[in-house]
Amino acid sequence: MEAPRHIHLTELGHRTVNPLVFWGVITFFLSIVLVLIINAAGVQSGVYLLFLVPVIAYLVIMGFFIAYVSKLNRERNRLLADQIREESSKAGEFKKLSQELETYAKQLFDKDFELTLANKRLQNLEQAKSKFVSVTTHQLRTPLSAIKWTFHMLLQGSLGPTTSDQHNFIEKGYESTQRMIAIINDLLNVDYMEVDRSDYNFLPVDLPPLIESVLFEFTNQAESKAITLKFNKPPSASPPVSADPIKLSMVLENLIDNAVKYTPQGGQVTVSMSDARINSARSDLEVVVSDSGIGIPLVERDKIFHRFFRGSNATKVQTDGTGLGLFISRDIVEKHGGAIWFESVAGQGTQFHFTLPLHRLSN
Repeated sequence: MEAPRHIHLTELGHRTVNPLVFWGVITFFLSIVLVLIINAAGVQSGVYLLFLVPVIAYLVIMGFFIAYVSKLNRERNRLLADQIREESSKAGEFKKLSQELETYAKQLFDKDFELTLANKRLQNLEQAKSKFVSVTTHQLRTPLSAIKWTFHMLLQGSLGPTTSDQHNFIEKGYESTQRMIAIINDLLNVDYMEVDRSDYNFLPVDLPPLIESVLFEFTNQAESKAITLKFNKPPSASPPVSADPIKLSMVLENLIDNAVKYTPQGGQVTVSMSDARINSARSDLEVVVSDSGIGIPLVERDKIFHRFFRGSNATKVQTDGTGLGLFISRDIVEKHGGAIWFESVAGQGTQFHFTLPLHRLSN
């Protein structure tokens, strides 16, 4: 069975008889009827014309008026039909857009769920990696420390006299073991560096005793190169800083170790501190580690704190190293709320500065 066909308003307008033609036909027949009536009544021609002309004129004017009104109606119907088509089209587009948005929302939800699972797996892998690095490095460091101590006893003659060749061989073994332990310590430091600031153990720390303790660890290394280690204490007692003492020791060890390694025979390494950086917002203590070493080339200074970066002149003097010391030091200082920077002249020496916030008593 054929479905009923809906006739559009514009189609109705086209099928309708032109009102001006229709009214013209009506006027023509009415005029004939009037003429017949007037003739039948025996009205004179003058009176006949006087009566007929206004009637015909009225009918003609009405015809034009009706035609005009009909034209307006057709135009209105056309505009209404266009508006209905436009609204129907918009409704269809809106429905299509709603369906697309619903599809996209579902896809985003699925992707978010996948990312959540992937992030969870990544966290688990990161924890497993950190645990592996920590356990492995600790297990390696323990026997290496025992080997280093054995070499140290041999060098000191505690296990009996040695020949010159044996002494040189043992000394190289001692240095190699020491470098291996340093690399393991760097790996441990990287693992520690990934710890969030909230896991730091901030305490009021008196800097001078801590600096003296770290300097003492490098006494033998400095004496082997006839390097003078010096600590310029502030003239008056300094207030404590807010710091994690273990992490802060790592920073001092990295900076002093670099200073001793890259300072030539007979040079000097100096650690000084002051409270010069004070402003209205906060107060800091500044620590400076300076040396009379090889300095840092100008073209490499913007990379000095990058992970695994080692200066070209540094690799010539000290072939072993990970390039992690300064990278780790910057991370630790910044997590303390301080800043670290350096000044250097190639061939004359380098000064590393870092600041630490003063400890504030809680109210």
